Amino acid sequence: MWQDNKSMEYEEPKVATEVNPFGYFKPAESMLPLIQEVREAYTALHKFILTLPASRQRSVAITELETSAMWAIKGLVLNDGGSTQPNESGVTGA
Repeated sequence: MWQDNKSMEYEEPKVATEVNPFGYFKPAESMLPLIQEVREAYTALHKFILTLPASRQRSVAITELETSAMWAIKGLVLNDGGSTQPNESGVTGA
């Protein structure tokens, strides 16, 4: 991170997300069952929402559900000490 605009000295990031927050973070093996449980819960709610009358609101509900699922799983992975970010995460600048 840049300390200030004048010196332009580079400061080493302190956490992996400062290195590349857009890269792949590999969840710890112990986290996989919980991630699967979260996915199953979201899948069940998605199936229920699909039984509602088709409408723009239903479409928005599905989109927001997808967003919520992404944040829930990302929150689990990024806040688990056993998760890692491989050096080659597939994202330029990793």
